[in-house]
Amino acid sequence: MRMYEDCSHCGIHFEREDGYFMMAVFVGYVMSFLIAVPVVVALYVTIRPSIWTYLIAATVALVLASPLIFHYARVIWLYIDQLLDPRREDEL
Repeated sequence: MRMYEDCSHCGIHFEREDGYFMMAVFVGYVMSFLIAVPVVVALYVTIRPSIWTYLIAATVALVLASPLIFHYARVIWLYIDQLLDPRREDEL
């Protein structure tokens, strides 16, 4: 779950400044939403349980997916940041 400071392929430094990956938190929120909603919709369509079953199922799905969300939210944020604000040659 630990990231390298620099890319082994191109040598780019990942974290531009302190707090750089705070936007990855918002990416993680979107990813969590995209995981929890299908779980809740699938439960609604199949068995229509109580509200507690919805909450427990969504919580279990998010707890199981949290390592992937944590890792890939940072990766997606790196891609978004590179697309919107590319690094110059002197930053490499």
